[in-house]
Amino acid sequence: MVSVMRDYRHGQQPQHPAATLRKPPRPKAEAAPPKVRRAIPWRLYGRVLFGGIGIGALAWGGWMGWNWVREPQVMPISTLTISGISARIPLPEVNAALRPYVGQGFLWIHPDQVRRAIDALPWVADAEVRRVWPDRLQIRIKSYTPVARWLSGMGQMVDGQGQVFSVPPGQVPAGLPNLEGPAGSGSELIAQLATFNGIVAPLGVKVTSLQEDRRGGWRCILSNQVRLLLGSENILPALKRWVAIVPQVKEYLVPGATMDLRYTNGFAVAMPAAATVSSQ
Repeated sequence: MVSVMRDYRHGQQPQHPAATLRKPPRPKAEAAPPKVRRAIPWRLYGRVLFGGIGIGALAWGGWMGWNWVREPQVMPISTLTISGISARIPLPEVNAALRPYVGQGFLWIHPDQVRRAIDALPWVADAEVRRVWPDRLQIRIKSYTPVARWLSGMGQMVDGQGQVFSVPPGQVPAGLPNLEGPAGSGSELIAQLATFNGIVAPLGVKVTSLQEDRRGGWRCILSNQVRLLLGSENILPALKRWVAIVPQVKEYLVPGATMDLRYTNGFAVAMPAAATVSSQ
């Protein structure tokens, strides 16, 4: 009061004391809610445990069942039927090829593996293997029928379709004609052999050896040991002309004689050194 009155007395406005700035009070921290303990889900754990045990039991049972089914004595092969056995494809050889597979049982034997094992035998052209429920294995074997020897390889022959196959050299039959030519030409040579034999048949001979060289030239040997050079063009007309005229010169048909038919109006003859013929 004294200071205010003094201010008025001297003509001054009373001065208010300066306001004191105070920091706002800090809010009180809220008390953390009390922790709630959750109950342990024993039922869920039990279900997971029993589910895992069940899955493990199923897996173990499946594995045991798988091993049981794989046992050959569960479904053995009790009947084995084999057709196509011959002197060239004897039964002991077929049984030896089948032995590693028959013991596997009906469910686990692989027909393709058995077929490949039989196809690997000499003289076997094809094999058919079938499983017949519940315990039978049926095998049909088709053998090769050779029509000529194939001179490009040891022990090789050609069947009627021109297919080249191999057998042990000691099993090649005697008396077969000889064929020789480029790879894959077996069927062509078989067809030419039949055509040549039909043309020379009036002479009472047949072709015992037929060859096609890389340039397409043909040559053959007849059963009377006469050699014919035919070239690569007009083969059949030249052979027919020779067959028509050769009865007039039979003295030239001696073993070892070579007749060149590559001429358009005749043929040349090369006689062996030991042969003697007339000047006709």
